[in-house]
Amino acid sequence: MAYKFRITQIAAAAMLVAGAMSFADDVVPTAVQSVIGSVTSTGYFRAGWGVAGKGGTAECFGVGYAKFRLGNECDAYAEIGLDIPVFNQSNGAQWVAHTMIQADAPYSDWGSNKTNFAQNYISVSHFGDGALKDAVLWAGRRYYDRPDLHMLDYKYLVGDGDGAGIENIALGNSGALFSYALMRPIDTAHTNRTWLENLFKVSNVVAGPGAFTFNAGATFGDKADDTANANGVITPTAAAKNGWYLSAAFDHPVADLGSNRVGLQYGRGANATGNFSQVNQSATTDDSTTQIFDNITLEPKNSNWTLMAHAVYRKDKYETAGDDTWWAIGARPQYHFTDIFGFATEVGYESFKPDQGSTQTLGKVTFALTAAAGRGAYARPELRLFYTYAKWNDAAKNGAMNSFNSDGTASVYNGATSGSSIGVQAEAWW
Repeated sequence: MAYKFRITQIAAAAMLVAGAMSFADDVVPTAVQSVIGSVTSTGYFRAGWGVAGKGGTAECFGVGYAKFRLGNECDAYAEIGLDIPVFNQSNGAQWVAHTMIQADAPYSDWGSNKTNFAQNYISVSHFGDGALKDAVLWAGRRYYDRPDLHMLDYKYLVGDGDGAGIENIALGNSGALFSYALMRPIDTAHTNRTWLENLFKVSNVVAGPGAFTFNAGATFGDKADDTANANGVITPTAAAKNGWYLSAAFDHPVADLGSNRVGLQYGRGANATGNFSQVNQSATTDDSTTQIFDNITLEPKNSNWTLMAHAVYRKDKYETAGDDTWWAIGARPQYHFTDIFGFATEVGYESFKPDQGSTQTLGKVTFALTAAAGRGAYARPELRLFYTYAKWNDAAKNGAMNSFNSDGTASVYNGATSGSSIGVQAEAWW
């Protein structure tokens, strides 16, 4: 069920939580806090405004499955969560309630957005010894195992949904950890179909200077009987296909400069999607997706420079929709003048070949003056004053990438092969 809130109420709640936490060090804990613990907050938001180079509201540019996001986000988005300790047992078990409100304004218009509960689940930790010493048992609705390529805002695993699971079971003394979740994705088409996903994960498998993370999923689909209306007209229920996927990622240091993650993924049937642990509800049994990615972060010590860089290649083979190929490569170097102020440049290039039609290509560059809470590549909060320029080929004209501007009306660049935007944005997570 979706619940409507005024954004001012959400902001007020966030400020109250933040205020409470800011005074936490100066206040003697109450008896309840001493026994159970204090409420903590987690969250994320981005918001801003901009104008197109030809006038009108800001434009955003991309082809394929994602776009390079710096100075190129035409929405406003927020997630505000609370982690609430509810009970500590004498045997050491700790029970915590987790809840999160999510709000999305696709064209940065908070006045018409809807909010909903993205997470509502209970977890219990410290309930066992040995392999279960650091394990966490949970059930409810939650965001689950969703790593991403940050510059593209592209999650290559997404296990979100309603379900239950256990995390961080120790596998001997190797440091490796096992997790399992049983998830039920929502039937978005409301056609009386059900999928159950078995999600397996083994992380921190040490190999040389780095460590592997292995993910696997097995999805089972089921459908209800065909339905009939009051007049006896039969409506067939669409099939719900099974599926599976495998994913391997390797994290390793880059000398003493930073870190790198490379990954290889493959999925079939219901898991033929670049998010893999999500369900492709229109899939056929023989559909498949192959994906390779690289995610590098450099933060050299005693340097004013940081760098993020991504590369991704995705190949979809769909029995009914045909074959698609998408790849993207980009980098975001940032120079930090001080512990607060800096200058970031993001350069990205994308190519998307649909089954029908010519290859669409797009190049994009953004320059941004920044003010952030530190010198790190991922230091947030961050304020930005940006200028973005993009150029694309004829095949990308009039497509989804530039058909609409940031308030949902016809793009001033519809029919063009280049465009720009200038604006400001705030981004934070905690």
